[in-house]
Amino acid sequence: MKFELIEFCKNNELCTQGNKIQLKERIEAFFNTKEKNEMFKSLLKNKRRIIRKK
Repeated sequence: MKFELIEFCKNNELCTQGNKIQLKERIEAFFNTKEKNEMFKSLLKNKRRIIRKK
């Protein structure tokens, strides 16, 4: 289970340090914070624009 939590954190640019409880809390905060989700979506859009310009 900890491996999956760490992989999720890596894929979403979250800190991967800590025990399972800390990782779980970090992931819950990620989903509960709209600003983080909106910022992540914005970053993805910007990356797509940069890739298309090349």
